[in-house]
Amino acid sequence: MFSDVAIMNRIAAWVAAISMCAIGWSLFAWANSKNVFALRQIAVTAPLVEVDPGLLESAIRTDLRGTFFTVAPHRVRINLKKLPWVREVVVQRRWPFALDLKIEEYKAIGYWGDNELLSDRGEIFRASSRAPMPRFDGPPESALEALVRYRESKTALAAVGLEIQSIAMSSRGALTLGTRGGLVIELGREQFEQRLARFISVYSSWSSAQREGVARVDLRYKSALTVSRIGTASQLSQGNTL
Repeated sequence: MFSDVAIMNRIAAWVAAISMCAIGWSLFAWANSKNVFALRQIAVTAPLVEVDPGLLESAIRTDLRGTFFTVAPHRVRINLKKLPWVREVVVQRRWPFALDLKIEEYKAIGYWGDNELLSDRGEIFRASSRAPMPRFDGPPESALEALVRYRESKTALAAVGLEIQSIAMSSRGALTLGTRGGLVIELGREQFEQRLARFISVYSSWSSAQREGVARVDLRYKSALTVSRIGTASQLSQGNTL
């Protein structure tokens, strides 16, 4: 008898629990259908520098459909990442009616070819900019290496008053630098550090008059370099002057 009563109590408890769940779900479904949980606030958690506010707002209005419970953060993330300058997006719900967007922008360090930009992480991305930055050219797979070489060269050349305007890397990895003064520096694809150091050593030994009019310095030699002026060229051994 006692066992039968215990079983009946358990069944009743289960029925009550199921009923409460059903009622709760019905209330939730009703409230959701009436937009009780509609999103009322969408916040970008960090200030944006490059992303166009108009494009962002348009994308948000298009993609952020649904309620606090039905909106799909993964879909929102994928679509917002298609916007220019957007590198990464983190979408988080904030109870009870808000959605937070953490948008990470690309940081451009230069132009890549004619239509793209290069990020400070060596990533090629498509966006527009008018900022004064150097131009990079080369196979897409060489982007990271080109960035590393650029940073090393930039520091070294700044010590002798030169600023890089362009950096090109061939399909074989040969490196060519162009400066804002019009000087072209051929470093080739081997012994980058040694050749750069050789150029700095020779260039720093020249007077202002000797530097004037130098158009190209070719360091793709074991113990010499070629200096080209406008209309002329001469070959120098290590340690010689113009």
